[in-house]
Amino acid sequence: MIDQLVKKTRCYRRFYEDVAVDRETLIGVIKLLRFVSSARNAQPLKYVISTDRGMNSKIFGTLKWAGYFKDWDGPEIGERPSAYIVMLRDKNISTEDFSLIDGGIALQTAMLKLTELGLGGCPIAAVDKQRLFEVLSLEDEKLEILLVLSIGKPKERVVIVDSRRDIKYYRDEQGIHYVPKRPLDELLIKVY
Repeated sequence: MIDQLVKKTRCYRRFYEDVAVDRETLIGVIKLLRFVSSARNAQPLKYVISTDRGMNSKIFGTLKWAGYFKDWDGPEIGERPSAYIVMLRDKNISTEDFSLIDGGIALQTAMLKLTELGLGGCPIAAVDKQRLFEVLSLEDEKLEILLVLSIGKPKERVVIVDSRRDIKYYRDEQGIHYVPKRPLDELLIKVY
């Protein structure tokens, strides 16, 4: 069961924007994230959620989409996310930076849950963080934006392919999004 869920959980960059994501759904995801592991059990991660069209538009304006797609500035109107989760680190709680570990655990858990719910997401770290901080009206300077998880009903097909050379994702003429993954023999160094 977990194998299929992991393989089905992909990064989607185009959504059915008119399919709303319920605020309670996102609150449910955050409720689940309360239970994930945290280095030293510090639990420094905090979240801002948005299902509001106006706020979503402002958040969208702070994001840079799909670095490998040089001629694509992101999803068009009608294909944009219908919700966001902004992941923050509260430096009042943790002065040590385990946020990459905690954030990775929380992000994968959220992505798996979204897939289970029939939704999709795309984590974006290429964010104008200062501008987003202002857009969200955050006041505590100890809150650090880690990433933005865009969320919606996926509008694209994502296919995993094996690759020994190029790991850059790409789209074909039909708009199918391909994600090259390194084969097992490149990942597994030794077996004792």
